[in-house]
Amino acid sequence: MQLQQAVEPPLIVDLHGLSLAFQAPDAALRERFEVVYGHLPRRAGPETDVFIDWHIHKLAMAPPPPPGIPVITEAELVHYYGAGNLVVVRLPKYGLITVDLAQNRLIGAVTQSCLDVYGVFEDALMISLAPLYRRRGWFPLHAFAALAPNGQVALITGRMGSGKTTTGLALLSAGWKLLSNDSPLLTMEKGQVQVLAYPGQLSAFDDSLARFEPLKRFIPTETPPRPLNLLKPEREKRLFRAEEAFSDPWAETGPAGGVFFPRVVPGLGQSELVELSVTEAVLQLMPQGVEGWDKATIGQSLQLLSKLVEQAPCYELRLAPQVGQLPSLLAGAMS
Repeated sequence: MQLQQAVEPPLIVDLHGLSLAFQAPDAALRERFEVVYGHLPRRAGPETDVFIDWHIHKLAMAPPPPPGIPVITEAELVHYYGAGNLVVVRLPKYGLITVDLAQNRLIGAVTQSCLDVYGVFEDALMISLAPLYRRRGWFPLHAFAALAPNGQVALITGRMGSGKTTTGLALLSAGWKLLSNDSPLLTMEKGQVQVLAYPGQLSAFDDSLARFEPLKRFIPTETPPRPLNLLKPEREKRLFRAEEAFSDPWAETGPAGGVFFPRVVPGLGQSELVELSVTEAVLQLMPQGVEGWDKATIGQSLQLLSKLVEQAPCYELRLAPQVGQLPSLLAGAMS
């Protein structure tokens, strides 16, 4: 007779009053969830709002989608399928997650690469949870979010490599509080756009860490040689928890006070802000905050972004090499 593997009880955390329960037979998955979400308050008891049940798939590629389920969209990195209240998310190299919008359940089979490749576990979990968040009025935005001493939130958004992380670390180093490294949640409260904190580790390239004396310790003094891999870039970000770098780093929420689109400008002597029109800001925000496949929530997403740019001034942040002035520059724009 074959003995069944003991099932560990789920890890249950409280995210702004929403209980997330994560269950997995694989210790590596539970440990990663603990690393990312472990600073949130714990919940106890059988009642949970969202139940996540994942396991490690034994093959290198994700399982195929269920037969007969209609295709919503198939982009290069993420495929969506759907029928009724079911949404199936397939990341070909990393996993297949079925989202039940009615039962608030996520059932997933993820590959080992989902744990091994930088940031994929966090991204896969956010991608699959996002449809549930949007249906409760929480809209993820691809941005770094930090709470200023005056109680307003700066949202720093744009393409990878634009300077988001360096700007965000400059703010945290000056005593600002972290709401999210990558995926703050926007919501409407009493006619205002409020920013809700979202868990995640901090990450930065060595050249960004080297700009901040307390963060240089995350740069390895000796890098062991590794075989050349043409499919994986040699330049990698360092991952670390906010608690490892800053004292009492987290904030819970705050009103949106400014939106900043950083851009490194070679040869610029001092960082500067250029105000954007409402139309320019919305157009730049759409790729970061609107999911085109989720047609049921597009209207709400656009309304929220329109309200955001009315409430918070929006700027192109032209970045110079020196980062010490950034906290005062952004704080002045939000005062």
